[in-house]
Amino acid sequence: MRLSSVFALVMLLAAPAFAQKVVILELDGDSQGKLRAQVEAAVRSAAVVDLVSLKAFKDAAAKKKMKGAAAMTPVGVARAARALNLDAAVGGEVSEGTYKVLIYDRVGEQLWTKDLPVKKGLLSEDFAGKLARAIAAAATQGAARTTTAPAEETPSAEESPGLDLTQTDGTGERGVITGGAPPEDRDTDLEDPNRKKKQAHVPVPLFRVWLAGSTTWRSQCLRPGVTNCKEYDLAQTKPTGISIDFTATVPYLGLSLNADVFPLARMDNRILQGFGVLIGFQYGQSQTRIVEESMQGQGPEQTVKSDDVGFSAQLAWRYHFQMGYGDPQPVGWVGLRGGLQSRSFLIDPMAGTSLPSSERVYPTGIGFPTLGIDAAVPLNQFLRFELVLSYFLNPRPAAEQIVGYGNLNDPTGGATATGIGVELGVSGEVWGPLGYTVRWRYQGFTDRYYGQGQKWTVCNELQCGGVGEESFHSIIWGVTASF
Repeated sequence: MRLSSVFALVMLLAAPAFAQKVVILELDGDSQGKLRAQVEAAVRSAAVVDLVSLKAFKDAAAKKKMKGAAAMTPVGVARAARALNLDAAVGGEVSEGTYKVLIYDRVGEQLWTKDLPVKKGLLSEDFAGKLARAIAAAATQGAARTTTAPAEETPSAEESPGLDLTQTDGTGERGVITGGAPPEDRDTDLEDPNRKKKQAHVPVPLFRVWLAGSTTWRSQCLRPGVTNCKEYDLAQTKPTGISIDFTATVPYLGLSLNADVFPLARMDNRILQGFGVLIGFQYGQSQTRIVEESMQGQGPEQTVKSDDVGFSAQLAWRYHFQMGYGDPQPVGWVGLRGGLQSRSFLIDPMAGTSLPSSERVYPTGIGFPTLGIDAAVPLNQFLRFELVLSYFLNPRPAAEQIVGYGNLNDPTGGATATGIGVELGVSGEVWGPLGYTVRWRYQGFTDRYYGQGQKWTVCNELQCGGVGEESFHSIIWGVTASF
C-alpha cells in the first residue's frame, strides 16, 4: 500500500515535467494586441502546453540586455529561453489581411512558418484552434532539440547537413517533421483557405421549403388565320372568325408552395450530393374582364371567375459551391432540371363566354415535359440571386379546347405549342434556418391551330386555323426554411 502511494506521488510530481513551455511574443502589426490575445487564449484553452506569460519573458530578456522590440527577435528568444526553460516561442507579423506565423525553438532557430488569413485583425475560430495544435506540435519538436547555445552561435543548415528538421510543403512554406515522418496534420489543417474550401464538404441543406403569396397578371389572345396576334392586329383586312382577348388589367392573388429536397446532401461527394427533387404548386383565383370581338364588332364586357392551378415535379442535379461574405460562406449552385409541369386556367363553365379554358396537361394527363437550368449566386447569408430558365415541350391545350379552333383529325392533332419559363429573384436566411424569397415568375405559351374548328370554320388557301398566345406574370413573396 505504501509503495503504490509513493508511486502515485512520484507520477503526480513528474507530470508537469512533460509539458512543453511556450511563450506568445508581441506580433508586428498587431497594434492593439487583439490577435496575440486570441492566439494566447486558444493555446490556453487547448491545455496542451505550459504557457509562459509575456511579462515573465520580458523580465528574463531584460536581464540579458534585450529590451523592447529586440526581445521579440530570435536572439532575444535564445537569451531568455535558458532562464525560462522555453521549448518554443510564437511570433510573426500581421500585414494586409495575413498573419505570418513564425515559431522559434529555444535557440532562436525557426521551427515552422505559415501564412494564415485574418479578418478585422483576428483569425477565424476554426483556424485559431488549429493553430493552437500546431504550436503544441512545434513545441514538442523544439523540446527534442537539446542544443541551448545562443542563436548567433547555432550552426547553420549548411554547416550541419545532418540537422534537417524542416521541409517545404510545395508552396515555399516550412513545416516541422519528426524523424523522417510525413508532414504533420497541422499543415493540412492550416492549408491555403481557398484551396481548402474547394476540397471541403459543402453544407447543402437536405431540404428547403417556402410558403409564399403570389400576385399574377394573365393575358391571352386568340386570332384566326395568322401566326401571331400582332400580325392580326396590324392587318387592314381581318381574317374571318371570332377574335378573343383576355385582358390582364387587374392582378389576382394566390398561394405558392415549393420544396427542394436533396437526400444525399450530407455526402462529401460533390456529384452525388447534387441529386434532388423539386416540387412546386401554385393556385390563384381570378375575376377578370373578357371582351369578345367578331365581324359584327366588339361584344359586351363580361367578368368571369376562373381558377389558376400550376404544378411542377422535377428531378434536379446541382453543383453546389461556397462563395461570398460570411463564415461559413453561403452556398450557391448551378444545375440542370427536368420533369413534368402543368398550368391550367379553368374558366367557370357557367359564365356563358366563348373563351375556352386553358388546361395544359398534355401528353401525360398530369403535365407536359420541361427541361431547364438554374443558378444561385450568394453575396452573403442575407442575399442570394437566383435564376431559372425552362423550356416546355409541346405544352398544348386539352382536346376539348382545341376543337373550337382546330381539327383533332389533323396530322398535328389540331394544335402544337411552344413555351418558356423564366424565374428571377432574391432570397436569403435572416434568422437561423428561416429566410425570405421574392421573385418574378413568367410562363409564356404560343399555340398554333390547324384545320377547321367549330369556331374558326374557314379553312382554305387564304386562311386555316390560327394562333393563341397566353402568358402569366407572377410576383412571388414569402418565407423559407432550410434544414
